[in-house]
Amino acid sequence: MKRSTLPSTAFSGTATLALVARTLTNFLVALKHRREVRHLAEFDDRMLADIGLTRSDVTGALDEPLIRNPSWVLVRSAERHSRAERPDYPAKPVRPVVPMVTSIKRCA
Repeated sequence: MKRSTLPSTAFSGTATLALVARTLTNFLVALKHRREVRHLAEFDDRMLADIGLTRSDVTGALDEPLIRNPSWVLVRSAERHSRAERPDYPAKPVRPVVPMVTSIKRCA
């Protein structure tokens, strides 16, 4: 009888079961999000622009492998579009709401 090259303590039964459960859960969540992204593909371009996406963002998310969550691609795309819309010049300094105390008068 051959013995395994891995030590018997390398993976316990509960750790392996937890890994399988986590992998299955992530896969099911990815499938759910893929179904929601397919629903986004039915939107017209104006509706997608309202939520900060383009048609190519949605198709790119659906081109991801089945086990990968496509919603992360859409989040990164929306962030990239919002950064592109921000102006490059620095913001005007904001006046503080609370007046600044410059000196303290002592009562005698």
